[in-house]
Amino acid sequence: MKLRPFLAAATAFAAVSFAFAADDDNPIKQAMQFAHKAPKGEKKLNEKIADGTAADDDVKKALELYKAMLDTKPPKGDPAAFKEKTNKLIAATEEVVAKKPDGIEHYKVAVDCKACHSEHRKMPPGGPGGPGGPGGPGGPPPAR
Repeated sequence: MKLRPFLAAATAFAAVSFAFAADDDNPIKQAMQFAHKAPKGEKKLNEKIADGTAADDDVKKALELYKAMLDTKPPKGDPAAFKEKTNKLIAATEEVVAKKPDGIEHYKVAVDCKACHSEHRKMPPGGPGGPGGPGGPGGPPPAR
């Protein structure tokens, strides 16, 4: 029957599409995309928050996204440790929103990407950037 290969292909396509859609719904990914990534040559929002130049509305949106991360299971590591780091990030961002004197300094401490990523982020094959990224094939040569 000629319909079977078509159904198999359609089912596989739907499964892949669902996997990507589910990834787009991930609160951690949404927060990282919004607050911790930027086009090449532009400052990331978390850097703007840390230097006091971020727009108030952007800081508030980052706060909402950080709060959404709270009940998300991290890709790896202890969920309680992830929740503790996320709570610190939320508290510091709330201080920035409230324009508390030490808010930006607390944010700089709480937004320690390496501490969170090393404990909770699953790394793609080839390192942080995947193939062609740092540590992957085609990446920059190691420093000597």
